[in-house]
Amino acid sequence: MATTSHFFVFGRTPQLAFLELRTLFPRARHMVDGVASVELDESLDVSHLMDILGGTTKIAKAVGSVTTLDGHLARFIDSDSHGLTFGVSMYGESTMPKTLLSDMKGELERSGRTARYIASPDGDPLTSVAIDKKHAEELIVIKNGDHYVIGKTLAVQAYEAWNARDYGRPHADAQSGMLPLKAARMIVNIALSTAYEERGARQKTLLDPFCGMGSVLAEAYMMGCRVIGCDTSDAAVTKARENLSWLMEAFPNSKGAVAKLFVADAVHVSDVLAPGSVHAIVSEPYMGSTDIANAKNVDPGKVRNILKGLEKLYIGCLRDWHKLLVPNGKIVIALPAYAISGRTYFVKKVVDMCENLGYTINDGPIEYSRPQATVKRMFYVLSKK
Repeated sequence: MATTSHFFVFGRTPQLAFLELRTLFPRARHMVDGVASVELDESLDVSHLMDILGGTTKIAKAVGSVTTLDGHLARFIDSDSHGLTFGVSMYGESTMPKTLLSDMKGELERSGRTARYIASPDGDPLTSVAIDKKHAEELIVIKNGDHYVIGKTLAVQAYEAWNARDYGRPHADAQSGMLPLKAARMIVNIALSTAYEERGARQKTLLDPFCGMGSVLAEAYMMGCRVIGCDTSDAAVTKARENLSWLMEAFPNSKGAVAKLFVADAVHVSDVLAPGSVHAIVSEPYMGSTDIANAKNVDPGKVRNILKGLEKLYIGCLRDWHKLLVPNGKIVIALPAYAISGRTYFVKKVVDMCENLGYTINDGPIEYSRPQATVKRMFYVLSKK
């Protein structure tokens, strides 16, 4: 079957997004910052693929290459519609020539097509939202040595659908710092560790032992998993149950299933679930009091004591979860790093203990946080030995 190179443009966390893509397509290769390429079968439905990925904002198909950027780039826009809207996004170490878009517009009009172009005010790549709202055709240009690779955007992230699932559910996380759904989708896909062509072959069971309102469980459900969740808070479990009930009604065609939701301490989940009954564990555990995140002046001694308590919690969790995982089962976990007064404090003992607890560290740390955040998420991918 014929294949063509396709380009995947990532959102604001390219390292995590690339790991997600590489999980589905192990031969994915890095091109430039924020862009990777994969050889895909011509018959593959890229819109369906876009619906699966949490960290990719655009998918484009390679259509050619040029050595200079001028109005002739318009030949890669194959639409013959009148009133055409188009745009160009540059990736890699290159700057768009000032007259490129107007020169392309002129070329299109000389061929009998009326056209207008859109551009970001600062010359940055167009957002998927702008492309979708303007119904624009987009070319992406990637600097590759002495030439430019040209791609035609085929699919963009459905921002309205993501927002509807986030804010339409009965209990949305308005609190700043909560794990976004797109991040939850990325880490679920990484934990499932299933190549794209093997997806759906068998249903996997995924556990979130700190489930909160159920964001991770929701994304695993959307990916066809049998989901199990628990939390020490009865109120959180109730909200997770209501959110998942809403999701099942809103998406009745999903192949996912909600197996069990219960109140439990994450260190003693094996008291409830059978050994070897879980394929993947994905969780953002308790990361310490929000007082630390919001405080301006924090005593380093207090931080060290907090982290010591968290280390004990996480090590206890990993020891217990090992019993639940199938051989080679995966854990994707967010561990906190505290950035305070120019220093970073981390739960280093947890990482150092992974080998002794029966795990191999496959990836990490991968940071997912805002630059100014005091408490930063550091994702690690572990597999049971």
